Amino acid sequence: MKKRAWAALLAVLTAAALPAGGWTEAPDEAETIVTIVTAPEQTQAERPPCFPDPADKFIRLPETENYALGKPVQASAHNDVYVSRNLNDGKVETYWESKGFPAEVTVDLEGTFTITAAAFCLNPSAIWEPRTQEITVLASLDGENFTEVFPAAACAFDAETGNRVLIGFAPTEAAFVRIIITSNTAYPSHSGGAQIAEICIY
Repeated sequence: MKKRAWAALLAVLTAAALPAGGWTEAPDEAETIVTIVTAPEQTQAERPPCFPDPADKFIRLPETENYALGKPVQASAHNDVYVSRNLNDGKVETYWESKGFPAEVTVDLEGTFTITAAAFCLNPSAIWEPRTQEITVLASLDGENFTEVFPAAACAFDAETGNRVLIGFAPTEAAFVRIIITSNTAYPSHSGGAQIAEICIY
């Protein structure tokens, strides 16, 4: 009698567990539609359009030819691996750092040009804290006699504006440009030095 009661109870529970209409077969694989989308390759960090572009605040550089790019450079002694060829290699990730002050850089433009501006750049990464460097710009036609075209002035570098300084001066014929840097608030002592990632002459 007990076996019959258990069997009846099991039948009731099984019926209650069945979905309406009873069990259904799993859909055939042929009826399942799956859309495969290939993601594009990501070659650099992406910025969602809803976020502002930090470069919008960068100091704009002239779109004319940079006469200093890749040209011969002579510079004061450098610290560690921060050599003078980094000054105009077209990359702000590399930089020159002088060994003490005053620091001097001379760029041979390999030709005579009418120049009106000079730009000095550091890496725009926010890890580079703001700093001020005192810079003088001189020009020459023969590489020996130089004339000051921009007197010594405190130039502020800030990642917020691209870590760039752009200075203008009266149109000047030049074949050589000399930069003299006499201080750097990031390295205030004589044991420190000037720091420039790129020198651009326009």
